[in-house]
Amino acid sequence: MIRRDDTGVIIGATVTISKAIEALREGNIVWKKISDHMEKVAFGFVRNSTSLGGNLVMAQRNHFPSDIAIILLAVGSLVNLINGLKSEEITMEEFLRRLELDLKSILVSVKILDWDWIMIISLGTKMKLLFETYRVAPRPLGNALPYLNDALMAKISRCASSNGMVVSDCRFAFGAYGTKHAIRATKVEEFLTGKVLSIDVLYEAVKLLRSIVVLDDDTSYPAYRSSLASGFLFEFFSHLVEGNAESPNGYVN
Repeated sequence: MIRRDDTGVIIGATVTISKAIEALREGNIVWKKISDHMEKVAFGFVRNSTSLGGNLVMAQRNHFPSDIAIILLAVGSLVNLINGLKSEEITMEEFLRRLELDLKSILVSVKILDWDWIMIISLGTKMKLLFETYRVAPRPLGNALPYLNDALMAKISRCASSNGMVVSDCRFAFGAYGTKHAIRATKVEEFLTGKVLSIDVLYEAVKLLRSIVVLDDDTSYPAYRSSLASGFLFEFFSHLVEGNAESPNGYVN
C-alpha cells in the first residue's frame, strides 16, 4: 500500500524497499534524496525481497544499523502501530526509543512528510530547506554495514542585519557508531537554532557533537567513526558560513 496526499506519502510496512524507492523517486527533492540513499542499502535482490517495515523492526528490536531508520528520523516521519485493539501514530524517534516490540504489536505503515508543503504552509518563500544524507562503509555500495550513517536537515534564511545565514530550525540524525539505535543530536540542534552561521559557531557545534556521539568500548575504529560525524556536520554548513554565504535558491545541496 502506497498512498499520497498533500501532507506526505504513506508507505505500508509490507512494501518492499525497492517499491518504496520507486514511489519516493517520483516526489520532491527530499524524497528523491531519500530514494537515492536507499539505493545504497544492500544488493538489488535484497531490496526486492525485504520490506520497509522489516528493516525498521530490525532497527528497533535488534539494534540493526539501518540507513532507512536514520533518514526517516531526520525528516520527521511518523509510524502507525496497532497493539491489540489500539491504533496509534507516533514519531520515528518515539518508535526507536520504545522497548522492543512484542508479538502483539504490528507496524502498519510509515508516513514521510511532504516538506514542500510544510515550507509553503508554515514559512512562505523567505526560508529555504537544506537536506543531505551521508554514509560511509567498507564498500560504498552493496551488502556492507556502515561505519557511520547520518542525515542532516535545516531551515535557513538570510540574516537581516548581516551577510550571514541564520539557522531557524534543524534536525540531525546519527547512527551505526556503536549506539543501540539511531539518535537525534538534539543538543546540537538547540545550540544552532537561531544562530548566524560562522566558523566559530560551527566549531562549537562540532565540539558539542563529539560529546554526544560516544562509542562503546568494543566498537571498531572509534576515532574514525567519531571524526566522520564531525566532518559531515561541518561539510553540511561550511559553504554557508559568513563571508562565504551562498544565497539559497530553493533546496540547497
